[in-house]
Amino acid sequence: MTWALALSCALGAGLWLMLMGQPLGRPRPRLSARLGRLSAQERIELEERALPQGGPMFRWGLLERLLRPLLEDSGRVASGLLRRLGLEAGDLDRRLELGWPGMSAPQFRGQQLATGSVAALALPAMNVLGAHPLGPWPVWLWAAAFCCGFAAPSWQLASRLQRRRRAVAAELPQALDLFVIAASAGLSPEQSLVEAGRRLDGVLGDALREVVREAGLGTRSDAEGLMRLADREDVSELRSLASAWQLSHQQGLPLAPAMLSLSETVRDRRRAQLLEEGGKAAVRMLFPVTLFIFPVFLVVLLYPAGVELLGLGT
Repeated sequence: MTWALALSCALGAGLWLMLMGQPLGRPRPRLSARLGRLSAQERIELEERALPQGGPMFRWGLLERLLRPLLEDSGRVASGLLRRLGLEAGDLDRRLELGWPGMSAPQFRGQQLATGSVAALALPAMNVLGAHPLGPWPVWLWAAAFCCGFAAPSWQLASRLQRRRRAVAAELPQALDLFVIAASAGLSPEQSLVEAGRRLDGVLGDALREVVREAGLGTRSDAEGLMRLADREDVSELRSLASAWQLSHQQGLPLAPAMLSLSETVRDRRRAQLLEEGGKAAVRMLFPVTLFIFPVFLVVLLYPAGVELLGLGT
């Protein structure tokens, strides 16, 4: 009886899947959508809309199913409230795309609310448990903890964007050298861009390959793609590269001298930044030397002399 029931269920499930897999009864796509797929720009937009909004927020599936909808809904409410107050950053989606891929704006705001709530509830929980060495934690400190917890994801996002800009600035001299070599070999600016994107790794290499792909699809030209890349990454040297490349492309000027001059400028600026960071590091080293190393050195140096002077060694 049990085997018969199991076989019947399997047969019913197979028939149901076969029937649901047939195109009969499905709504047909509109003619405008079918015509839009013939355009490269429309196909890219359709593919982007078809992608899931944001990646997973939790490693555990149970937390993903239980808490993610709550955090996303609360994040939408927080975004609407911040927008009404005029505190919502208009470029949040762009910054998340660069610094935190897979994180949507509602998820980010929900994460801010979650970290702020955890930081704020930790202090009353410590009051209940009696963990207050300097007295009960006041209410104003709860609010300060919530503000710090709410701002923590923003600080992390800013740090991620700063690391990305540094990576782009570090890879830019190599890209300029590739432009110079390709242009000196007689390649056109478009071919130089293709070769640079092909041979570069890292953040800038991926971005240049994206520019080449969009130009090949006819979405935007190489010059427009480089200018958009410079505006998106917010790196001044990249804007200079886009301007020099566009000028060389429009007026037919040789690309190699402009790229060579820009490469030397970028390296000189990078060298000055490294010297400046080295000077700041020397100043920052004064704190651990003064606080930790110098007192120990004084104790080790003066203790034997103090013992001899006081006659403690006899």
